[in-house]
Amino acid sequence: MQTNHNPDIKLICTVKFFRGKRKEFPDLNSGKYCPHFIIKDDVRYLGICFIDGQEADFDTWIKCCVSLLYKDMNYSELVLGTKFNIMEGPNVVGEGVVDDIVSKKWLNDIGFSVTFQVVHS
Repeated sequence: MQTNHNPDIKLICTVKFFRGKRKEFPDLNSGKYCPHFIIKDDVRYLGICFIDGQEADFDTWIKCCVSLLYKDMNYSELVLGTKFNIMEGPNVVGEGVVDDIVSKKWLNDIGFSVTFQVVHS
């Protein structure tokens, strides 16, 4: 598949990474952490890349921003409220929900700078 880091569409999500599934909390700001989402009750891996998020600890809900990774992948079921698992290979390392779908152009037009706060459950 051709990578794209679809520059126009971003997902704002609330996610939680599970303690004991990774050695370290992933760097959500480097643009290099690219696991997959699997929509709950589905089996298809959807390639994404975390591009912004806060540093936090495991088992803590946080806000983040992800980019859709592949041009030829069908992401149409990632709509508002969609719940998903975060996958590293066959391992479920976290879970989340889609909070918003935004265009990068719109974010730039309004001067949006992503700053997140820890959300406690």
